[in-house]
Amino acid sequence: GGRQVEPPEGHLALELEATGAHLAGLDLGERVDGEVRRISGSVLAGRTAHGPVHGYLGRYHRQVSVLREGRERELLGWLAPGTDKYSVLNTFLSRLVPGKKFAFTTSTQGSDRAIIPLGMYERIFPFDILPTFLLRSIAVGDVERAEVLGALELDEEDLALCTFVCPGKHEYGSYLRDLLTTIEKEG
Repeated sequence: GGRQVEPPEGHLALELEATGAHLAGLDLGERVDGEVRRISGSVLAGRTAHGPVHGYLGRYHRQVSVLREGRERELLGWLAPGTDKYSVLNTFLSRLVPGKKFAFTTSTQGSDRAIIPLGMYERIFPFDILPTFLLRSIAVGDVERAEVLGALELDEEDLALCTFVCPGKHEYGSYLRDLLTTIEKEG
């Protein structure tokens, strides 16, 4: 568990970098076993920064995030007690240890699933909107219902926590962007 990237000796974990800095050239003091993914921006709302075209700190991003690539597959992982897994729904034994730190990776632990209304969106959503119905309408592309439920008041970053807690592994930010683009074209 714990941090995947340690700062260089005598340096802070956060360093100021100019917008447009090439991320492959940054000295992040990486002491990591295996492959990492550099993200321009936050883990929740940033983008993968890789290659000669996209390997730079974005115009509106002020941080670089680094996660270990999660390429390992776990056979019947849902059967394990989950002492090292994070859960919003208290479904793993790790919830019995308050304050436990987790080593997050890029793995989504499986493929897309159905949207399951278990009340977790309501617990984390900061706006006075019915998030489950809104997210369902955004995911299926129901423009009229999404507008009535408040989709026009949101942007992609507002749905980042919903994407994080979603057991169905849906990317609500990209769904919202597609919906808002459709509304703009039709409008």
